[in-house]
Amino acid sequence: MQTKSMPQPDEALQILLEGNNRFVSGDNHYPNHSPERRRAVAGGQSPIAAILSCSDSRVPPETIFDQGIGDLFVIRVAGNIIGVHSLGSIEYAVMHLKTPLVMVMAHSCCGAVGAVANKVPLEGHMASFVPAVQAAIENCNDEAGDLVDNAARIVARMVATQIATSEPIIADYVKAGRVKVVTAYYDLVSGEVTLL
Repeated sequence: MQTKSMPQPDEALQILLEGNNRFVSGDNHYPNHSPERRRAVAGGQSPIAAILSCSDSRVPPETIFDQGIGDLFVIRVAGNIIGVHSLGSIEYAVMHLKTPLVMVMAHSCCGAVGAVANKVPLEGHMASFVPAVQAAIENCNDEAGDLVDNAARIVARMVATQIATSEPIIADYVKAGRVKVVTAYYDLVSGEVTLL
């Protein structure tokens, strides 16, 4: 198991934002990608953040935040919606890996949100994310700006609230100040992550 000390929630968030600044400016450091790092984390992991993001191939959290092997615990699902499996994964990161930060990250031009907004027929298991996205769309019809991007932000906020209040594990960690749950938005063009 790694012996590094775990940052506090706000410190972990600052590390991510600094990494995103490097990514945006094209000054990536590509940390923790060496053979030595692989050997160091082979026996255990201590990720500084658990990130629930979209499965979209244009949204790789490790790259966006300029992090390496063992730095992030990433859960990816279309539309960054929450379900029992993704919530269980986040609980594992919080309870067993002592991860201090949980981030729900939406992004611009989300295809999953766009499909629901444009009433594209979604069959099979794809239909499972329609209710959450549809609720977000209904909550943003009066907002100025792009419907899909606005709805993606609302989905992320709704999911972050669900995570932060999830009983019995995460809500207790949040109340104790041991974990912080934040919402973010990634712009595909600029590469910038903004907190919501």
